[in-house]
Amino acid sequence: MKTINVISMSNAANLGYRALADVADAAAGLDYDEYRIVGGHMVQLLFHVYPTEAAMQRTTADADAGIKQATAAGQALHERILDQGYEAAEGNHYIRRDEDQEIHIDLLVPRTGTGKTEILNGRRFDTIPGLGLALNSSHLVVETKVMLYGGGDLHFTVPVPDVEAALILKALAWKSRKADKDLADVSTLMEIVHEHKDALSKWEYTDVRLAGRGDRKHAAAALHEIVALANANRIQPFKGLQSPAKLSLLIRQHIPAPGKA
Repeated sequence: MKTINVISMSNAANLGYRALADVADAAAGLDYDEYRIVGGHMVQLLFHVYPTEAAMQRTTADADAGIKQATAAGQALHERILDQGYEAAEGNHYIRRDEDQEIHIDLLVPRTGTGKTEILNGRRFDTIPGLGLALNSSHLVVETKVMLYGGGDLHFTVPVPDVEAALILKALAWKSRKADKDLADVSTLMEIVHEHKDALSKWEYTDVRLAGRGDRKHAAAALHEIVALANANRIQPFKGLQSPAKLSLLIRQHIPAPGKA
């Protein structure tokens, strides 16, 4: 288990950490193998586990949890979230209204085909590529102590994917939607890899048998698409990515191009 201390820097960040604490509470009856914290919080927790000066912190105002299909089909987690005062909305999105603020939770399942959603036990879930690998790979259990902006604190423990699985998730997310936030998260994770690779629990991109297969191969292709865009000056600097050239260099250094593992 890793223990980290986090300082929330805004009201929006407070909402995200409160949602994350609610996920941890709702999932208290689950085995850690049944779910992972994903999305922006996944990257920020890993950032605190593996401090890296060159990386940046990004605020996220909701909480995303990836769960196995069997867990999604059951009612236990769903009911626990409702018991916390959340309302179930479309796409297995949950909202809790606290005075004039809203706290959001999303539950996601692995993508096993081409469909972006899957109906399990009558409820529709968004699917994400790479989550199956993350759920079946090693994980980190992170005890998190948050000092909230404006006062107060939170204390919870959650499982997150290891850095390699997190990078695969974010690379495939960027490939799917080309969002700036995913590119910023890819950059943060590559900085972690560059500084802490020897300390990571797993790094199989150096294994020829594994690097060129499945989600690792697809993620590597997405990452080298970023390299091609950076080399063609088609990625402009934006908040969280000051140097596309540096990101390109890190990818080329640590991620073998598909077919060259």
